[in-house]
Amino acid sequence: MRLAFALYKYFPYGGLARDFVRIANICLEKGYLIDVYVMEWQGDCIHGFNTHILSCKGWSNHGKVADFHNQLHEKLSAKKYDVVIGFNKIPNIDVYYAADSCYIDRFKEKSFFQTFNPRFRFYSSVERAVFGADSKTLCLMISDVQTGLFKQHYGIAEERLVCLPPGIDLSRRRPENAAEIRAKFRKARQFNEQDIVILMVGTGFKTKGVDRAIEALSSLPDVLLSKTHLMVVGEGNLPPYERLAAERKVADKVHLVGGRNDVPAFLLGCDVLLHPARKENTGTVILEAMVAGLPVLVTGVCGYAKHVRKSQAGVVLNAPFLQEALNEQLAAMLASDKDNWAKNALDYASQENLYSMPEKAVEAIECAAASLKNVV
Repeated sequence: MRLAFALYKYFPYGGLARDFVRIANICLEKGYLIDVYVMEWQGDCIHGFNTHILSCKGWSNHGKVADFHNQLHEKLSAKKYDVVIGFNKIPNIDVYYAADSCYIDRFKEKSFFQTFNPRFRFYSSVERAVFGADSKTLCLMISDVQTGLFKQHYGIAEERLVCLPPGIDLSRRRPENAAEIRAKFRKARQFNEQDIVILMVGTGFKTKGVDRAIEALSSLPDVLLSKTHLMVVGEGNLPPYERLAAERKVADKVHLVGGRNDVPAFLLGCDVLLHPARKENTGTVILEAMVAGLPVLVTGVCGYAKHVRKSQAGVVLNAPFLQEALNEQLAAMLASDKDNWAKNALDYASQENLYSMPEKAVEAIECAAASLKNVV
């Protein structure tokens, strides 16, 4: 079977990119031929992926995306693929992995003039091409909330929806030598066991709420603040957050370490995962923390916050977001005994299906291939 995968940008530390690689690797292991089409590829090439980087032009971001769609259509027309899988909303694909939120839902109160905005018109038309009634695209859904929104706005038929379980990498599970890894991690960074280390993981600092985390850190009582650090793993625009940390007099407490491939060590070496996101389709890192036994403090807008509530593995902040509430909950959590949250997280991780998303996604792709073959 010959498959085409398409996504706008690949960078190795993004959640969407990691999901794409895990799904594509299973296809590769099954002996399928894989072509990958992107606008941009960061990091090393992946063995077995026949990667095509399309140079796209345009005066705006959506103009470049439109050019990518056009070039991709030409490439796909020139070759015969059994299934075309998109990891962004792209017209005329066979399968869409729905990592992005519902675009038009952001504009429920849009003005009459908004409908003439070229950016809005482009992205809303692209979304309609995937989810609209005239589309035949099979949509792989990873968020209950977003599934409901797409149904509400587009009336998409149930047979075009496949709801996937979470797909946490088994390498994130707490290993038997977790205490050894934790000790090595903290020694390398000159933290002792009396220090409290808060972890954030994610790309896109504004969306993930790094500013909220810095504000909450700076609000801690002096005795607690003196032994607390915030480590932020991920890619983002650093200067605004460095300035904020300096303004709040916590620059020596905030460590912006960039994208990393050793996140499991951070999950074991830190004391609390903080994820005060402004919006989050799922929040894979929330479950990664739980399967590592790391207590979590998250905003309720995160799709996977439901697992925190169900497992009692941490604290979920109610909407609407209040900085004062985050400040109070963080101080209370850091001052508490965290062992019960950690135990609840590990118990939940051993009982729930949190790992099979890539396999289920490949099954859906294979079913799509069979359906398309029957149609032909």
